[in-house]
Amino acid sequence: MARDEIIELRHLRDEYDRARDALMAAINKHLDAGESNARIARSVDWSREYIARIRKERDGEGTTRAPESE
Repeated sequence: MARDEIIELRHLRDEYDRARDALMAAINKHLDAGESNARIARSVDWSREYIARIRKERDGEGTTRAPESE
């Protein structure tokens, strides 16, 4: 932690990162199970196109980095 960080904000950011990692893992699990982009998108309030991008990137058709949140 940098000496001039606000501890409360750093902890909340760390919590956000853990939650996002868990969300992406769950999305990938449901993609693996054959769930539709539309149903996943509705469940997380993201667009079908964004879920399609995640699917495409994880299948090696895009960049190797996970997309950033909308």
